[in-house]
Amino acid sequence: MDDVIDFRFRPVGAQSWTRDTTFHYLDRMGLKPTPSFLAQSTDLMFEEMRQAGISVGVIGVPGPTAIRGLNPIGAAGAEDAIAIHPEMFVSFGSVEPSDIDIAVKQIRDLGDAGVIGVTIDPSTAQVSRHFDDILLYPLYEQAQKSNMLITTTQSCLLGPYLDDCRPEYVDHVATDFPNLTIVIQHGSWPYVHEAIGLLYKQQNVFLVPGQYAHYNFPGSNEYIHALTHQCQDQIIFGSVYPNCGLLTDLRDTITSWKLPPSVERKYLHDNAARILNL
Repeated sequence: MDDVIDFRFRPVGAQSWTRDTTFHYLDRMGLKPTPSFLAQSTDLMFEEMRQAGISVGVIGVPGPTAIRGLNPIGAAGAEDAIAIHPEMFVSFGSVEPSDIDIAVKQIRDLGDAGVIGVTIDPSTAQVSRHFDDILLYPLYEQAQKSNMLITTTQSCLLGPYLDDCRPEYVDHVATDFPNLTIVIQHGSWPYVHEAIGLLYKQQNVFLVPGQYAHYNFPGSNEYIHALTHQCQDQIIFGSVYPNCGLLTDLRDTITSWKLPPSVERKYLHDNAARILNL
């Protein structure tokens, strides 16, 4: 396949983790950084994408936060890369949801500008809240009104507390906003079974497990099982570049799963294309 859609891709320049934090987590996963990240080279990055068959990278980074290791500068930091190949990127907006009125206006403005998605990570905001906090509902109402999808990052690496990534918070919002598409980045790990149950219940929720499926974490096989069985239309590929090894090695890993060709295509392209209207 040479039309892979990578649903969690931070181009050179669009940092969300600091450089040191990226090295820290690569080391913990036993991975070597990609040459393009080491050199901070857009040319190498595009070549690595080409070799891995990635035709589109979705850029979605957190809003401003002081949480450890995060250094979000949004898609603005990747302007050079986007300018070279604008057709290869889809950029989402992001809001800091502490001030509800300001965040609602920002979402409305993003929608008016034609942005199709917005990242909302309330647990790492200046005022930390759970995703289903009723005070945040005006943000979801505006996103639904503007026909925008929402991405939110849920895993033990966000927080500040482990239970901030429990998928039932998304379940509450998905129930109350059935026409709102919600994409969970990081797969709600380590709450893998609960996240899969959420997908089975809610057809408007999608999961990007990323490294938690690719690199033999506890629960990796459960994501893959759900992909090949009950939830094959709702699980989406995301490399988490640059917090990954070589992109070609990652494609080899997915090949080693021996997915049925139709399921592999859903994972690498179709599911993302459907909710992005590509």
